[in-house]
Amino acid sequence: MRFSLVLVLVVALSEGADVQPSCGRVSGSVGGQDIPPGRWPWFAHLYYQQNLLCSGSLISDQWVLTEANCFQGANISAFTVVLGRTNQTGSDPNEVSRGINQTVCHPLSNQETSDNNICLVQLSSPVELSDHISPVCLAAENSTFPNGTFSWITGNNLDDNKELSALQLQILGNTKCQDRFFITITDNMICTRYDPPMEQPCLITTGAPLLIRNNDLVWIQLGVSTTGQICRKNFSPPLFTRVSRYQEWIIQSVTGSSQPGFATFPSAGGGGVSASTSSPPGPITTPHRRTSYARHNSHHGTPEDHV
Repeated sequence: MRFSLVLVLVVALSEGADVQPSCGRVSGSVGGQDIPPGRWPWFAHLYYQQNLLCSGSLISDQWVLTEANCFQGANISAFTVVLGRTNQTGSDPNEVSRGINQTVCHPLSNQETSDNNICLVQLSSPVELSDHISPVCLAAENSTFPNGTFSWITGNNLDDNKELSALQLQILGNTKCQDRFFITITDNMICTRYDPPMEQPCLITTGAPLLIRNNDLVWIQLGVSTTGQICRKNFSPPLFTRVSRYQEWIIQSVTGSSQPGFATFPSAGGGGVSASTSSPPGPITTPHRRTSYARHNSHHGTPEDHV
């Protein structure tokens, strides 16, 4: 029996099924809208010819996850990826910059419908991980996010000198989303709504991570923003590419000694770094480039429970 358990563990590790002990960890507590230095150490800024074009998330020491549309018709040699930066007013003492070695965008990415809108970016060289720069955990393929689940999106604040800020969102089941907003989305997407109903800043969020936190204070990325700006005054709901649908593709695409960590949400039991529903970590305050989406469920995988 002991041998069988060890064998299962080794197989799981070899397939990238377990979470890296270091992924999704931050220090301190979230106490407000603006993000203290190092609060979101996986947040990446992607500059094209020195202009901020997209955001992303660090998932290993040399790979960033973002949206595929960011690279449509673009020359990757003109990109600079900056990690450890908390605002757009100047450089940060903890930031590092890298060029892009290659991009691996999903082969079925559709620019018009935004289906399979996900891309992996290999940095020109690995970054040294620290309290200010570290990877986020990714939602595993069997994760589910029921209607009403709280989540958080990070991005640069349009109203406050482009400070890195966070907004609280609630998951809205795909069926409810389609019925309420008269749009068609696929199982590869996540729909959200604004919550609570209060004055909230507008964020630049193209390619930014949608996050959830478990009881062990580990942050897990469940979505990649396909919404250019998330702003409550917009009618359309914020939409995201569903990360858990792409676990196999991510594992097969990422090279190097440092691999992404995955966690199932919600977890079957407590302990470890597997995800489970938790209360918001603090008083964080909580669209859209497109308003119509074609149904095109072309990515292989088990559909999640859309409540």
